[in-house]
Amino acid sequence: MLHKITPLNVLNATIILLFVALVVVLPSWHFMTPFTIWFMDGQRILELLLLSLVLMGGVSVKKSHSNNSIPILFNPKIRYALFILLALAIVSSVLAISPRHALIEVSTFAALCYLALYVAYLFCEHEAHFIKYFICALWASMLLFMITFYVVYAAAAVNRIPLIWPQPFIGFTNIRHFNQYQLWGLGLISLPLLYIEFKKHTRIFLQLVLAAWWAMLFYSASRGVLLAWGFGLVMTVAVYRKLAWPLVKLQLVQITAGFLAYYFLFKLLPAFLKLQLVTGTVMRETANDRLALWLQAINLVKESPLFGVGPMHFAWNYQISAHPHNSVLQVAAEFGLPAILIILAVAAYGIYCWINRFSAHNISTQSIKHKQLAVVLFFTIMASAAYSLVDGVIVMPISQVLMFTIFGLMIGHYCNRETKTTIDTSLQRSRFRPIFAVVVLLAMIWSTLPEIIRGLSGHEKGFSVGYTAAGPRFWREVK
Repeated sequence: MLHKITPLNVLNATIILLFVALVVVLPSWHFMTPFTIWFMDGQRILELLLLSLVLMGGVSVKKSHSNNSIPILFNPKIRYALFILLALAIVSSVLAISPRHALIEVSTFAALCYLALYVAYLFCEHEAHFIKYFICALWASMLLFMITFYVVYAAAAVNRIPLIWPQPFIGFTNIRHFNQYQLWGLGLISLPLLYIEFKKHTRIFLQLVLAAWWAMLFYSASRGVLLAWGFGLVMTVAVYRKLAWPLVKLQLVQITAGFLAYYFLFKLLPAFLKLQLVTGTVMRETANDRLALWLQAINLVKESPLFGVGPMHFAWNYQISAHPHNSVLQVAAEFGLPAILIILAVAAYGIYCWINRFSAHNISTQSIKHKQLAVVLFFTIMASAAYSLVDGVIVMPISQVLMFTIFGLMIGHYCNRETKTTIDTSLQRSRFRPIFAVVVLLAMIWSTLPEIIRGLSGHEKGFSVGYTAAGPRFWREVK
């Protein structure tokens, strides 16, 4: 993918390697064990390192090099809306209780936008390789996590060791963070089965692996993921009709096989072996915790409707949780109503552009791979958007990286070589803005460095920001 050995190409290679390593090992490997750092904080450190390198790549890009330009699929009005959004975020941060901590959130999301553009650039320049390597990374990540999970399960069964839900999940402060990670890749890991003619035994093996992956979803007892998955499929069928049926049939086969595997592994087999295995269940009716969080967010919107209480400041105003488990209410409460209205308008415009470009009629003549990639990406963004309304999808480090990777893939696919002849000439091209990249990089370093220094020095609260609410937000809070 990189032809000449230059400082920029070395940096790009480093970014790609770190990105692949992050996707593959982050859920399973606690690389900061020697520092006695929380698993989640180690994941956040790697996210910050990746974003820092991406921003350095943005600084290094030469404007005269046309191959480094990255398509921005927004008309000028959308650009102005994004500039207004940035201004609102800065004002909200200045007015917040802790401006430095508010700036952590703003600089991180600005850096994540650079990551999305970087992924779009890689997709446009190296489409055939990039999508293959990314899906392989997702499969490797899934297999590595499953090996750890099922080895612990088997050891418990053999040695008659009780497993209390959510054991044997590891790597996540809360099991719902695993669900976020799982949902982002649920469509993409199925993509090869939609357009590659595997041998029969290979296809059966892949289906068995996916059934074991789905069994973990049922064992995690997430109502939100199942509802979001169903919503994503319904929306995909509504838009793509017959073109969606290969994905729908494959997903129905997987969810059926996954449920049967779950029932055998976590119900029948433990009963036969007399293994003490306490599981969660999706068949529960309580939702009072979410309602209380949403009401608190609405109250904060009423108190500060214009600029909100400040980015990442829900935690400073509520002692129960660090975020309201709803992306729309979270942004409205922390950034203000104008900010969330801009974001929703930009999102609606993006979906409109996508459906307009990748309608069932427009992609009917494309290759099977490009058809199914468009369908899978649409399903993924619909399902995860729905899940973000009941969980902290926009909060956790792995979820953030995967979310903006999907955004980048969608931008890249929108402008790939097979469809670029239909791109509207009014859409403009833009390059990384080196000056803005420097500002974002410095802001991110300045705002996160105090906690990093304190955490690595062995302070009793680690990377803790210090607000009163329990649970993780940017770092894991230790009380």
